[in-house]
This record gives sequence, structure tokens and C-alpha cells, in this order.
Amino acid sequence: EIRSPSDLIHRRSGESGGNLADAFAELSADEAEPGSPRLSAYTSRSSGAIQEAQGMEEGTLRVAAYREALATITAGIEQDENDAADANPMAYLHLGIVHAGLKDYVAADVAFDLAEAIYPAYFDEEGGTGAFRLNAWLDAYNDALIRLEAQDSEGAVELFEMANLLYDRRVESYLNIGVTAAQLGDMDKSIAAWQDAIAVIESPDGNPGDSLTRATWDTDFWVMAHTNLGRLLTNEGRPAEAVTAFEAILERDPDDTDVRSLLAMALAQSGQGAGALSVFDEILAREDGAPLDYYNAGVTLYGAGELDKAVLAFEKTIARSPMYKDALQNLTQTYFELEDYEALIPHAQRLLELDPFNDYVHRMYVRALGQLEHADLIPALDVLQALPFLVDELALQPLGAGCRISGVAVNNTLDSGTSIILRFTFYDNAGNSVGSELTEVTVSDPEVAHPFNVTFDSETQILGYSYELVG
Repeated sequence: EIRSPSDLIHRRSGESGGNLADAFAELSADEAEPGSPRLSAYTSRSSGAIQEAQGMEEGTLRVAAYREALATITAGIEQDENDAADANPMAYLHLGIVHAGLKDYVAADVAFDLAEAIYPAYFDEEGGTGAFRLNAWLDAYNDALIRLEAQDSEGAVELFEMANLLYDRRVESYLNIGVTAAQLGDMDKSIAAWQDAIAVIESPDGNPGDSLTRATWDTDFWVMAHTNLGRLLTNEGRPAEAVTAFEAILERDPDDTDVRSLLAMALAQSGQGAGALSVFDEILAREDGAPLDYYNAGVTLYGAGELDKAVLAFEKTIARSPMYKDALQNLTQTYFELEDYEALIPHAQRLLELDPFNDYVHRMYVRALGQLEHADLIPALDVLQALPFLVDELALQPLGAGCRISGVAVNNTLDSGTSIILRFTFYDNAGNSVGSELTEVTVSDPEVAHPFNVTFDSETQILGYSYELVG
């Protein structure tokens, strides 16, 4: 799951960059050097009009005042083109300020660009374009937050992008694009945003504004950007690039077991199996790992044919999350591959309590009982043959808060058109029930798969679940 800069989602204020008094305290036309900002008759009038507009409450009167200022500025620029030997960058600074006030952020950026083209030093001067770009960035950024709260994700992304167009030395818009674009399914845009966020944080030109924000950039945001970038690159089939992102985090914090697990999976996907196994050996040697660390290790070790180590990983997983059905099934299957039927049977029995209509597990259980000539073979076979329907392809997707489950229901002996109601119960890592959700599936002809999805919201990540037939 992609982590979000949650502390930013509710931030609606920020310090201004530009001060009008500084912007208008420039040389007069007679004193200014060619190409430098100068206070002319027109820029003097437009400065007053802008200050008057900014002093008004937001609304139609303020918009009208900005439009009057825009007309003054446009007339002044036209007059300069006719009379002056060189263009006045202050006029374009004013033009950018007014367009930003009217929330025409693209036009504001163009105006600031023109001012800087005439007078390149303008960006860094006190009261210059850099300061007012930051002001406009803040307005566009806060407008984007309003769109997010209104559930307009596409509109929010557009405004975050406009904010970056205006001022590319703040990281917050890039972070929000990274989260929101991923939620919209645009993984390429999300990846680019996380890469840009890292570049801003690490750039000497980055402008967090104060030391406290700088500390947040260098710690929380830096780790968040690298972690989310690595996850996306792994998911999008670019594991070699993901390795670089995860290794950067581990250089700072070698004890981050979550990232070490992610690194191992990326190494395995990129064909660096030996490196992945080495990392998983380190994970298995620890006793303080999270359930998912051991689970991910087990999945990769199983795929690499390291079945004994996979057993250890899955055992450690269910020791820390006893109702984690997926881990229990993988452990049962690993014992089946090892032909360790004595070890398989108690785990299969427990698994069928959680997943009672799983045809595949029933068959592994019957096979193990048969190999051992167990007395429970005939009753287990009767249960298998009497299954009215099957639940297959169950998969858990852990979320930061809660989980999502997908699967399919397949008719076996029921009439076509029969509806099945399943109650899914969810558990915390201590094995305590924390809630349930119902899902209904209508089956048709035998052997036809009917997909279903169940989402459960919780304050914490959920790994454990079971289901039962209730109707």
C-alpha cells in the first residue's frame, strides 16, 4: 500500500513568500538600469490596485478589483512596447501576481517566466518573482487540498501540478501527486512524482521554509518517498530500480526489517536470487520481525525451492498472527510438498475451520490421511464429495488500515441461480475478532467461477480472517 503524507492533507495555511512593499520599492524609471525592474506611472498604478484587491475579502468584489488591475497592467505593457527601449520586468511581475489572484495559475507562471527572461536575477531578489511564485504555489496547493476533500482527485492532481509549475522547490505537492495518482491508477505519474519529491528534498535549492519542516523533509518524507517509490517500481515490473530505492533507506537504517523484506522481494524479482536469500536468512534469524516480514520471506523461499526455510518463515508468521489464513495455507502446502503428512494434518484441520469450502485444502488433507492410513480418511472424503460449492483463489491484500479480500465461488451441486451468503470475520494479530462483513454471490452452472470482493476497514492492518456460510 502507498503511504500518504497525511499531515499535509489537512494543512490549509502557510507563510507567504512575497511582500508587496518589497516588490514595489524599486528604482524609478530614471534611476533604473536597462532591463531592470522600475517603477513607472503604470506600475505605480498597478501596485496600488493590487494592494487594494489583496486587502479585500475573497469574493466577487475582489475578483473585480483584480480584473481592473489586470486592465491597468495590460495597458502599461502595451504602452511600454510602444515607448520604452526595453520591457519592464516589474509589469510582468504584477501580471503574474494578478493572474495568481484570479487563480489562473498557468497564466501566472507564464507572466513570471517573462519577467525572469527580461531580468534573470529577479527570482532571487527580495520581493522578486521567487517570493511571489511561492505565494502562488501556496494558493494552488491549498486549492488542491479543497479538491481532495471534495473527492475530486483528478482536479486535485491538476492543481498540485500547477503548484509545481509555479514553484518547484517545495516537496508537498509532489508527495500528494504520488499518492493521488496511484489511487487513480496512473502509476507512471505516481512514480515520477516520488522521484521528483526525492530530488527536491535532496536539492540544495529545496526550500522547506524553516528548520522544523526541513527535519520532516529529511526524515519522514524522505523515507516515505523512497519506500513508496520502491513499492511501485516493484509492482510495475521494475525491480532493479526498486532495489536502489530500498538500499538507500537501509544505508540510513540497517535495522528497518520492513524495508529489508521489500528489498529481498525486489532482489528476487530482478533475478538476484542469492542476494534475496541472504536477506531472508537475516530476517529469519531475527525474532522481532513483523508477520508480513516472515510471510514475504516464506513466499520467496518457497519459490526458490528452499522448502525447509519456507516452513520456518510461515511458522513464524502464524506464531505472530494465528488467524492469518493465507500463511496457514502456504504452510500446509509446503508440508505437502515435503511429504511431511504428520505435520500437515493439524494445520490442514485448522485451515479448514477458517476456509471450509476450499476444495484444494480438502484434497491435500484427504491425501495426507490416505498416506498415513488415518482413521479419519473416510469421513474427510465424505465431506469433500458433499461440498455444495467451492471457494477458490482467496487472496488477502493488507492495507494500512484494514484489508481487502478477493476470491471466486464455484457451483458444485446447487441449482443454477442460487445465492450464497458468506460472513467473513476478521481478526487482529492476537487472534481476537474485530468485526465482520457479509458478501453475497449468485452461482450459475457448475465449474463457472463467480468473483467477489470484501473490504474491511479498521484502525490497524488486518491479516487474519475466516468465513462461514450463513445463507
